[in-house]
Amino acid sequence: MKVNRKSKLQASITLFSALFLGALTSTVSAHHSLVGEFDTSKTIEVRGAITSIEWTNPHIWLYLDVTADDGSVKKMECEMGSPNQLIRQGWKKEDLPVGTVIRTQANPAWDDPEHICSTRRITMDDGTPIFSRPTNL
Repeated sequence: MKVNRKSKLQASITLFSALFLGALTSTVSAHHSLVGEFDTSKTIEVRGAITSIEWTNPHIWLYLDVTADDGSVKKMECEMGSPNQLIRQGWKKEDLPVGTVIRTQANPAWDDPEHICSTRRITMDDGTPIFSRPTNL
């Protein structure tokens, strides 16, 4: 059976296109619904020291050490807006260094309300506003 150059080229283009589209769709991540992951009917207040920040899409995550009245420390993970949203507001990664004490009003997670939240408003410990987004999307 004789295969001509045009058939080989068409097969190569088809294969390349299929591989390219497969790679493209595998990198697209699904974005979650706020109300699907967080209880927007409740607002909690959290005060804690930043232990780390993940500046990644689709959301920035703040990790806090929250000290209770009895002195025990609880780890908290707080979702923020997207890096792109914060960059447009003039933020840089360095604006909230590790060790900074912040306060946040947030919605608790459905599956782990004691340790995970989605921030609505963040202030410095003295009340100076540093971040806010719509209360309940």
